[in-house]
Amino acid sequence: MLPTSPVVRGLSVGERFLPDGAAPAAWLAARRDALRERVVRLRHDDVELTATLGEAGVEVDVDETLAAARRVGHEGPWARRLREARGARRGEIDVPLTWAVDEPRARAFLERLAPQIYRAPVDARLDLANRRKIPEQAGRALDVEASLAALRAGEHGDEELIELAVRQILPQVVVADLVSVDVTRVVAAYETKFKHHGKEAGRARNIRNAASKIDGTILAPGDTFSFNAHVGPRTAKNGFTIAPEILGDETVPGYGGGTCQVSSTLYAASLFGALDTPDRQSHSRPSAYIPMGLDAMVTYPESDLKIKNTLPFPIMIHAYLPEPTVLRVEILGGDPVAEVQHHVSAEHTDDFIRRIYVKSELAEGKVKRHQKGSCGYDVRSFVTVRYKDGRASERSYSSEYRPAPEVFWVAPDYDPQALPALSEHAKAVEELREGESPAEAPAAAGQGGAYSM
Repeated sequence: MLPTSPVVRGLSVGERFLPDGAAPAAWLAARRDALRERVVRLRHDDVELTATLGEAGVEVDVDETLAAARRVGHEGPWARRLREARGARRGEIDVPLTWAVDEPRARAFLERLAPQIYRAPVDARLDLANRRKIPEQAGRALDVEASLAALRAGEHGDEELIELAVRQILPQVVVADLVSVDVTRVVAAYETKFKHHGKEAGRARNIRNAASKIDGTILAPGDTFSFNAHVGPRTAKNGFTIAPEILGDETVPGYGGGTCQVSSTLYAASLFGALDTPDRQSHSRPSAYIPMGLDAMVTYPESDLKIKNTLPFPIMIHAYLPEPTVLRVEILGGDPVAEVQHHVSAEHTDDFIRRIYVKSELAEGKVKRHQKGSCGYDVRSFVTVRYKDGRASERSYSSEYRPAPEVFWVAPDYDPQALPALSEHAKAVEELREGESPAEAPAAAGQGGAYSM
């Protein structure tokens, strides 16, 4: 007997039998909603992620699945229809689920995954201290369109694994390029000093770590160097340790303190080497290790230092410690192309305050000066470049340094009147009890996070 109902009796859809008397569309809609929670794994190489099909924008296409189910026993010659109807009643026919991908939603989902797949390329570099070449490493980025195609092609069964597609990112410098730099000639160099004992040991370790990550970097003519791309996040996993850094207008412990001394020393060397600096920002306060106007504040990933090789030959950054307390950055590859002069005009803009914190953990009568105060300044740097071929150029740029408070920590019983007299540039006193916050503590250079000194 040929079937008369829209879906033949006993038909299996997606390996589930359609219950007798059930409305096929409603039954499929309920299955669609349940299957949105099915877990799918997405993998590439060393990264494996999980999500639900619904999060990935994948779900059962109720209309298409129902249309396929209705064709069984209802289309073609009567003999085939009869054969299909009998087969369905015997449980021999299964209509697979038809899946649909919401492409805008799936694309947005994959783009959210992209940072977890991304690996930056690593340029080849010379380890000058150990006289060895460190080969390049290609990077990778998620290929959203190809991964979307893999998602469309999936069967979306239990424990499904989708292989994500990536595209290779080639490094700018390969091992073959290393021989092109004349490392016997110095374009420019700059040195800064630091301490490495006691509470300064963390800063010293971070300076060595950051310097090692940029040492041996090669820039071909026209290439641009990114400090953050080479040094990476300031985390324990990346070799950094806890040291003082600046948060708001005070120093606090955090990972990476000292990294900015490396970026500042590099910036000064590049300036005196007549290189371009597309991206540089000053600290929120003057730095003790370098003159005002020559510092370069970096935070990861927000604030970067970028240097462009405008010279007609490839150069190498050589960052190392010639002495345990000296950081030296050299720009290698040729003779100096210019004589560069840098001078500043500094205008005192604001005095600082004395801030007193009551600390219950301090022993009776104890006091500690946590931070030295500093005034605010507006600084204008003037750079004159006189090239060996007779050309000359001048430029200027600004650096703004805000006042930093003088900070004392005192025990609850300590009389603030017993503190040393206010210095010439301390304009006021702010006393804070336990748990109180400063009335004004501007974030570093417009950023909400901390940055290393």
